[in-house]
Amino acid sequence: MSSRGPRLPAGEVRFARDFPARLAALELRLAGALLRREGAGPGALIGGGEDLAGFRPYRPGEDLRQLDWNLLARLERPFVRVTRREAGERWAVALDRSASMGCGPPGKLQRAAECAAALAVLGARQGAEVELFVAGDEGEAPRRFPFRPREGTAALLAFLESLDAAGSAGLGALLEVPQRFHQAGRLFALGDLFDLELGQVAALRRGGRELCVLQLLSPEELDPSPGGVEWWDPEAGERLQLEVDGARLSRYHEALEARLEAWRRSAAAHRIRFACRSSATPFEELVRDLVEA
Repeated sequence: MSSRGPRLPAGEVRFARDFPARLAALELRLAGALLRREGAGPGALIGGGEDLAGFRPYRPGEDLRQLDWNLLARLERPFVRVTRREAGERWAVALDRSASMGCGPPGKLQRAAECAAALAVLGARQGAEVELFVAGDEGEAPRRFPFRPREGTAALLAFLESLDAAGSAGLGALLEVPQRFHQAGRLFALGDLFDLELGQVAALRRGGRELCVLQLLSPEELDPSPGGVEWWDPEAGERLQLEVDGARLSRYHEALEARLEAWRRSAAAHRIRFACRSSATPFEELVRDLVEA
């Protein structure tokens, strides 16, 4: 948790004007990949109901009346409309909004919010019920936002823009009560993981739940620059002035790599999808890491 500035440089969420268009483009690009990955597994939940769940590739011999001609025109590949059963899959997105998520720029909270919005839209396209969870302020219950696709994305983006990076409650506080997610067949955890222990994550994998963890670190946290720097903890307010030389940089990188390697080993052992990425990475690339096989 470090920065060169005296204030949180990127503690708010503000979506750019082109974000809805980028979100729609990503949804179209990933539609086929997601459905191929789902196959006939629990995420598909395709039944004979009337609610539109999404689309899947056309299979020879199927009723051509189920073709979606708009997707055919855009992607030049045939997809058919599919419906979901009443008991569709549930996705949960746990979002870290602790003070350390304000480090940047680019802000970690901003990029995590963009990913959360994309996951909500993609989940809804697959027929899943999607709910976002964000830690509340000190002593308050977590905030919950059920995404209702029929209302459009405006309410979703407004909810995310109401968040700021503050307090010390991060993913650890959210995930320490697994019962919050007991109905979720797929759980996405987005944050810097500073307050999260490996054991907490492994416990959430029980019951066949698919778990995806994205650790976001700012460019300065991943690769600090040498020279005079003020290191600080935005949650505790503690500051440390020091000269960063080659030896300190080497020890920092060794400690960071050791922690990341521990996460990678634990994730592989428990079949958890894990990635650590820079907040400078476009949200489209981060979401592809989470949902593509």
